[in-house]
Amino acid sequence: MSDNTIDLRRKNPSPEGEGWVRGNHNKGKSLFKFPHPSLLSKVEETRVLNSTTNEMGGISQEFAVFMDTAKMKALFQQELPDCLSGSWTLTDCQIQHPRYKTYLNPKSSDKSFLALAYHLEGINGQTHKADSRMLYVKAYLGARSQAEYSKACSKVSPSQQDTVLHIGKYGMVGWFFPCDPAFPWLSKVLDKELIRRYFADFLLLQQNAPPSVIKAIALTIINYRPEIRCTYRYDIKRLSGNTQTIYGKTFADEGGAEIHRRIAALYQRAQKNTESFVMASPLGYDPTLRTIWLEGLDGKPLVDSINKQNADKLMPQLARHLVDFHRATLTGLGILSEDEQLAEIQKKSAKLQAAFPALSGRIEAILINLKGQKPNTPLGSMRLIHGDFHIQQLLLMDDNCIALFDFDELVMANPLVDVANFSADLCTLNLGKRFTEKLINRLFAAYKALSDIEISDGHFQWHLRLQLLTRAYRAYIQQKPCLGQLVDQFLEAAESVSFDNHAG
Repeated sequence: MSDNTIDLRRKNPSPEGEGWVRGNHNKGKSLFKFPHPSLLSKVEETRVLNSTTNEMGGISQEFAVFMDTAKMKALFQQELPDCLSGSWTLTDCQIQHPRYKTYLNPKSSDKSFLALAYHLEGINGQTHKADSRMLYVKAYLGARSQAEYSKACSKVSPSQQDTVLHIGKYGMVGWFFPCDPAFPWLSKVLDKELIRRYFADFLLLQQNAPPSVIKAIALTIINYRPEIRCTYRYDIKRLSGNTQTIYGKTFADEGGAEIHRRIAALYQRAQKNTESFVMASPLGYDPTLRTIWLEGLDGKPLVDSINKQNADKLMPQLARHLVDFHRATLTGLGILSEDEQLAEIQKKSAKLQAAFPALSGRIEAILINLKGQKPNTPLGSMRLIHGDFHIQQLLLMDDNCIALFDFDELVMANPLVDVANFSADLCTLNLGKRFTEKLINRLFAAYKALSDIEISDGHFQWHLRLQLLTRAYRAYIQQKPCLGQLVDQFLEAAESVSFDNHAG
């Protein structure tokens, strides 16, 4: 382990679940059926394209070049200062986390922008070694980029001015990581001496541990979502030979304090309850860095562990943990009703319909169904829900316990929101049609049998259809590859969610 190594590659799962891609209660008939032999293939968060196609519903022509990695690699080689000086030669360009913001109001259409991060690989001209860099880019229409660039420069210190980039002819403003318009403190976590002192003087003392000299720190950026959050992994080696893994998750706002409070409460509950998910130990929250600190956990992502042989055991176990999680009580949570969920998906669908006119009728039919079949969960039946529950948030421990991560979206709602979200997410993974059906059926049947509230098949069907329509919208704003086909498949899945007549 080299001293204070920094790695921008996402090699290890974080305890917050980011970047993790990878008993039978109803024998016989399946509850859930898919409409398509191979519903959806897995689409990676990192996009590598050699050409841009004008897919139905794609981005506007002004932004098309930014989704073409071959063209952007050539552009960066010609425009980036270090490339021009010969101190850095670009060898590869990949896209991460594209976000396309549009406005339905014609008067606001010129405010549309494309935001995305480029993972750039290159060779350092002096050391001749590989050199990875992250560049966050926002592309604007017209001449708006000049004003945005001036605004960006006014928010960074004089020493960071060269980390903000403007390429006016493309309407582009860029920030080299760790410079971020929402994280002015982000560079602090990459400072060698500061981090060494920080862990020795602040963080490790939170555990009431005796002082120990830190010999080396290896830092890996696990997941970076510009202007939203950043998750890091620190592998610490002490002079004594002991090692420790700590994760930090920093937020653009001050919401981390409340998230930490909730994690701590759930962790204390889990320590006393064998039915609970395993949770990473919270080490503290630092308001100056807006960062939650968590102890690392050893295990294997559940998505890489589950198979046809163990699914009948793992899915009921997962349902048992989820039912227990939904029984937990926390104060200060908001309430998410079906009315609010319907209103939100209607707004998203309007943008989807504008981008895909040929699919507008099908989208409208799904919305009519959702409106007509909408359940109304009474307040007394609402439970704490995870809010972002999917298989990539789960870790299978060495003792076969299941750990759960990422508690940013906790809210009070119908618990079927979590079950449906998990099921819809399975549809985006390349697990195979029959196996995906099996996992969904096992989870829902087990959850229904274990729950202490009445579970309706129709209500689950409603929530699942809404989640699948949401996936179609996400594919659009994230500009996924094969976008038109992907949206069509999500719509077909939402249209065809069905339950067998023998379901009960």
